[in-house]
Amino acid sequence: MTRLEYLLASTLLRVVALVASIRPVDPDRVVLATARVPVLDGNLAYVDAAMRARHPERRYVHLLEPYSYGLRGRLTYLARLVRGMYHLRTAGLFIVDNAYLPIHVGPHRQGTTVVQLWHAVGALKRFGVDATTPLAEPERTFLHRYYDYVVVPTEGTRAPYGAALRTPVERVLPLGAPRTDFFFDAPAMEAARQRLLARYPGLAGRTVVLVAPTFRGRGRDKRAGEGFDAVRIRAALPPDHALVLKTHPNLDPGATPRDGYDVIAEPASEMNDWLALADVLVTDYSSSIFEYALLRRPLVLFVPDLAEYEADPGLYLDYRTEMIGTQVADTDGVIAAIRDRVVDEVAYEAFIERHIGLTDGGASARFVARFLEGGPAAGR
Repeated sequence: MTRLEYLLASTLLRVVALVASIRPVDPDRVVLATARVPVLDGNLAYVDAAMRARHPERRYVHLLEPYSYGLRGRLTYLARLVRGMYHLRTAGLFIVDNAYLPIHVGPHRQGTTVVQLWHAVGALKRFGVDATTPLAEPERTFLHRYYDYVVVPTEGTRAPYGAALRTPVERVLPLGAPRTDFFFDAPAMEAARQRLLARYPGLAGRTVVLVAPTFRGRGRDKRAGEGFDAVRIRAALPPDHALVLKTHPNLDPGATPRDGYDVIAEPASEMNDWLALADVLVTDYSSSIFEYALLRRPLVLFVPDLAEYEADPGLYLDYRTEMIGTQVADTDGVIAAIRDRVVDEVAYEAFIERHIGLTDGGASARFVARFLEGGPAAGR
């Protein structure tokens, strides 16, 4: 976003805020908003389901408005944010899972509670205003302001999230990551597996190797990593193995080479569903590592650019000594790691306890207790 774009957008949104403030705050309206994807997924989907189950009397609003870098997309996005600002000024509870411009242009009303429920699990790569390379202006000034609370997976992630999201640590609440509740619901996991097998019947009875890298860069400069030779890997694996590509939902699907894969997953498909089906996960710096750890299955980390990634955006842990899985730097290493399928159970348990300790299937319930029922679940 340029300075001029921010000035125009923020001015318009402040005018909308002023007009919307004529109306009273509706304490029973709950808004879930995201600028990442056009569907409710991950943490937002889980708390939405939990809130509706326990409090069907509330009024729930979904604002699903992905940002676009084209002129037409930006104008459409801005128009939708006008609606977002109206709800921000008149709803009792406003929940987001990423940056959301109406929140950041100025303080919200006293009767509204704004909660940041970040879409990723754990603290792996530096993000928000805490990246090694500072954000460019105007984002450096306005981004991630005015949250009342930030919800995090466990006690050890409070400080990183507070720094990344400009929130005092006493308002960073370790309630657990709602999206991890999925891994404690055996029927839900089996249903997810069956959905994918029905969609991709060629995966039935095979060892599923899920390749799910994250992106490099920021904003319009997001790009895929380099050096991963899926054609060679596919040729080296036996026929009873299936190589599946799941690209990041915020990365242009065409940015990642597709040759060599048995299946190309829909970018917007739910990552947890694929983790439930996967026998081996091949990734790099994706936060899906934290969720996948709960399954205690083989993990391959393709990180030929580790030194560069440590420099920018930076990491919250020592990747070489604290990370689980098998780290490799070339295609031969990937092939060998898939064949060996090593799992160090002791290391996995320590990793889970350290980074996502509040994973017991109850994170969504704790969120509802804290923000809709005023209960003690937050522990503070």
